[in-house]
Amino acid sequence: MTRNCNLSCVHCRAAAQRGPHGGELSTDTCLRLLDEIRRVGEPIVILTGGEPLLRDDIFLIARYGTEKGLRMVMAPNGTLLTEEPRATPCMPA
Repeated sequence: MTRNCNLSCVHCRAAAQRGPHGGELSTDTCLRLLDEIRRVGEPIVILTGGEPLLRDDIFLIARYGTEKGLRMVMAPNGTLLTEEPRATPCMPA
């Protein structure tokens, strides 16, 4: 989902580091990609990075995939998790 990360772990296979990084997919492109994935099957989609929680649209993308019938899974590094829910933007019409 992103190469951006709040950590710079030497073991990171994504070579993630503090961003921003050019060339990342836009929200619309991510949603279209999920549409294409759904057309060919029902795989588990793992949202990872970097740190996927650094994308402002990550919950919108996850919700969209879920509504399409995909099993959406997120693999954050855990440092940004809190007990308080995070406000998310509304789904596009």
